[in-house]
Amino acid sequence: MTISSPHLDRLRLRQLRLLELIDTHRSLRAVGEVMNLTQPAVSQMLKDLEFAFGVTLVDRSVRGAKLSLLGQVAMQRARTGLAIFDNLAADLHADLPTVVRVGTNPAVMLKLVPSALRQMEAHRANIRFRIEAGTVGNMMSGLLKGDLDCYVGRVDWTATPEQMAETLRYEPLTETSLEVACSVDHPLAGRSSVSAAELAQWPWALPSGDTNNRSSIETAFRNCGVTAPVPIVEVSADPTSLLRLAQRIELLICVPKIVLETQAAEGKIVPLVTPDLDFLPIQTCFVTLRENENLQSLHLLREALLHVCMKHSS
Repeated sequence: MTISSPHLDRLRLRQLRLLELIDTHRSLRAVGEVMNLTQPAVSQMLKDLEFAFGVTLVDRSVRGAKLSLLGQVAMQRARTGLAIFDNLAADLHADLPTVVRVGTNPAVMLKLVPSALRQMEAHRANIRFRIEAGTVGNMMSGLLKGDLDCYVGRVDWTATPEQMAETLRYEPLTETSLEVACSVDHPLAGRSSVSAAELAQWPWALPSGDTNNRSSIETAFRNCGVTAPVPIVEVSADPTSLLRLAQRIELLICVPKIVLETQAAEGKIVPLVTPDLDFLPIQTCFVTLRENENLQSLHLLREALLHVCMKHSS
């Protein structure tokens, strides 16, 4: 097929929602029931959609209908576009200032994001912010679906399909690293260095298994030929909870260095020297969708983040 640009103008939002329904129900007849349309009408909608884009979006067989690889990409992009329309409609009907939906990671919320909001004087900028903190995977998924306007945090490019990565605009902000730490009262505190093998013998509290930090920790131990410690406590995406646990229980933790530099550590948590553990650096980025990069509110936030990072590094 070839791209039929004039026909793109004739597409309706209902047709863009069609792909998500097909992905969910895997049957044109079932989709027709949901949309209150006959199966031939749904088939025609799909033909019009494929003709407009110039590619095959759905593979049909006796077992039903399944999105092709390009259909999956189109569905993801359609979700983003539809979410943008939904939020635009909400903004236009609201008397309050525009809401900027920001995704981030809990560690970034400890200092960087609050400092940026202070820098841009958010309370005077006639902008409201709705901030959601979570794991890298959840935040990137929210951004790609259009549920978030931007994301400030770590990016796992290996988990982002190349075709979707091309739809993003990103700006590196700052870099930190993971550090093993414990309370000042822990038996290992004050040691000149501790080997990975010895660390693995102590009780741990670690991030949950679905986080990038947990993956980095386990990889670092394996690279030393040591089985990664099995934690007695797992905490999901909340480094401050790990600090509290280490303060009150004889547990080792591993958190981003920026977490140890905050008031949350209160001088009661100290880093350990672990020469054979090589943790990959953690880069924090500002990421947004290509179609959102010129929004004034996002531009102001991005500039404030860059200013804070430059000030901190100088």
